[in-house]
Amino acid sequence: MDSITTKPYVYIAGPFFNPRQVEIIESTKALLDVHGVRYFSPKDECLFDPKSTTPEQVLELNVKALLKTDLALCVTDGKDPGTLFEAGWCYANSIPLIYLWLDGQPGQKFNLVLAASGSVVRNFIQLDMAIREIIDKGVFDRKNWSDLEMSYE
Repeated sequence: MDSITTKPYVYIAGPFFNPRQVEIIESTKALLDVHGVRYFSPKDECLFDPKSTTPEQVLELNVKALLKTDLALCVTDGKDPGTLFEAGWCYANSIPLIYLWLDGQPGQKFNLVLAASGSVVRNFIQLDMAIREIIDKGVFDRKNWSDLEMSYE
């Protein structure tokens, strides 16, 4: 269990390259809004535009937000390299991680390194429970929130 503020600043890491991915990010933001949780979403804060930004500028904005983060919420669906970079950065900097894994099928294995580095939620009800616990108790308890048994690869 790690101490964490009851008013965490959350970094939302996840792909937003198709309508389903955007829907997941927006649903995540809506859930955090219900709890009054502040967040940073790269989808809204630092989109890459080759006419006006460089990859280095986007990276710098993301890292500045990560430096202020109390908790990272990472969408693993799609195995987006940017999201995995952000997750690794957070782990290396002792920032608690929650992995949102919506597209996992029964019996499908979850990445063991990710599972070892944070909590796993499989739907928005579980994410809601995790956020409520953090707000209520002021601690982050790394665990599998799913009611399904997890196996790893």
